[in-house]
Amino acid sequence: MSRSEQYCVTLSVPWLVRGAHAVQDAINIAVSEVGTRVSEADSPNVHQCDISIQMLSCTACGTPMEAVLVVAETALVGLTLECTVSARSPEDAERTARRELGTAFDGTPLVPIGTVRAAPRSDAE
Repeated sequence: MSRSEQYCVTLSVPWLVRGAHAVQDAINIAVSEVGTRVSEADSPNVHQCDISIQMLSCTACGTPMEAVLVVAETALVGLTLECTVSARSPEDAERTARRELGTAFDGTPLVPIGTVRAAPRSDAE
């Protein structure tokens, strides 16, 4: 039986926000709502989840921009969840993150965009 290790799994999460009047409003609401869902998820193997706004590059000029679109007070916000997961392999870490966090995100796709072995933490810090 192989030993469980720590992996950093990054998930892409599209989040719909209604009633957003501006981009920053949409971002604030999306991060708050997703943060609440992450904290309510029953996830014994998923530790610490950081939420950030996805960045996109303009196809014409390459300029980076936030993945947010606001139309008629409705926004689509692209978020990333970067979570530390206890698992036996990178593939297992992705499945575990999607399964355990997915219970709080019914109907919302959690798409893995990267998984790496987490650096060991020093207990002296």
